[in-house]
Amino acid sequence: MSTTTANNTENSYLFENGCLHFRKNSIEAKIYAWDPPKAEFRSRGSREWEPYIPDFQLVRPYRKKKRKSGLTPKEKDAGQQVFDFFQQTVETPPVKKAPLTLNEQRRKALDRFRFALPKDVAKALEPFRVRQWMMMQMMYHDPDSVDLALSNPALAFFLAQKLNGDTGMIRSLKCSSMRQRDILALLGYPATRAAVKLVSKIQPASITTDNWRLIVDMLNTELKKDKTALAHVSRINLGVMEIVVDPVASSAVGSKLLEAVANDHREKYRGRVVHMIKSALEMQDDLQLDRKVSFFHDLQRLYDVHERTTSRYKRRVRQLNDAELAAMSGTFDSPPLPGIPGQIEPLTCPRELVDEGEIQGNCVASYAKKMVTGKLYVYRVLSPERSTLSIVKKKQGWEIGELEAKYNTAASKETEASVKTWLRSQQAK
Repeated sequence: MSTTTANNTENSYLFENGCLHFRKNSIEAKIYAWDPPKAEFRSRGSREWEPYIPDFQLVRPYRKKKRKSGLTPKEKDAGQQVFDFFQQTVETPPVKKAPLTLNEQRRKALDRFRFALPKDVAKALEPFRVRQWMMMQMMYHDPDSVDLALSNPALAFFLAQKLNGDTGMIRSLKCSSMRQRDILALLGYPATRAAVKLVSKIQPASITTDNWRLIVDMLNTELKKDKTALAHVSRINLGVMEIVVDPVASSAVGSKLLEAVANDHREKYRGRVVHMIKSALEMQDDLQLDRKVSFFHDLQRLYDVHERTTSRYKRRVRQLNDAELAAMSGTFDSPPLPGIPGQIEPLTCPRELVDEGEIQGNCVASYAKKMVTGKLYVYRVLSPERSTLSIVKKKQGWEIGELEAKYNTAASKETEASVKTWLRSQQAK
């Protein structure tokens, strides 16, 4: 490593002589790419190097820089050489290149690190975003395991984590010579073809530092089932995993929806649909809907229900805010006439008023401002028919303002008679 780089105390990245050397904050590290792969670090000021396991993505997919439009310098020279004898040669001073930024240093060093590895090893590693180091160790000490990593990436990943970089164990087991179902048995999974196929569906890019142990638990659960929803999907990405491990979401989706999630590239790194499912169910619960949609056959059905429920939920929130704002200038908790539990009950807070409007499909939530004046009160009628009652204050006492069943339909004569009897008896007292 050059003296200039070695003496530099700032953060930096450099790949030289088969080694990725970087300084970050108070740590200096060296990672040798191959023959053998080795990683060590030391704190600044220390002379002792200690082994460590790199926890970041060392090998990334390589992307060539896009060529700018227009002719290359050679093409320009070829087109202009005919006219050169008319022109006087003018020497131009060389243009100094700007120093690389830290991100540019890092990208350049990691690209060179990637090309220092055997091509098939780099190809096997690049889909994974985490814990590549254990796989590098396994493929170096058991070269034939590269084939396993290319044919069943997730299985190779879980095996590498199990071996944990133990050189002796990797060489003695020679797992690359074992059948994939036997490797599953070694990992504690059912040794079946179906299990091998299921594990092969797991997308490497969807495995993260936070979830890889959860995936192990998920496999243990799903592989023991006679029928698993994972058997019908073409691939298993992060979105599918999060739905399957969530008992609420998994019981609310059909195979068609799960397959749509599996083929959505946005679900590879972040589970969006699982949150949409749970929020749609939670909002419906909060709205106390009679006709709740609790199962979604496909993605379009989920989108429709979620959009409709969200719109209704936003309306409820606005109504609740308005009702609570109105209640600040008065009180809801002092109804003029006591109710009859289980038959006629007063609404004593803004939330109850808004809930009544949602359940009954009426605009009673807008009565909050009238209620705080003390001239109007609202009751829920539970028997003999579910309906909403408002009473208004007149000179001669309290009278029925409105008495309506669901969706503003007229209440039955029996209900009206029952309410009038209650009203007379309470005012007589």
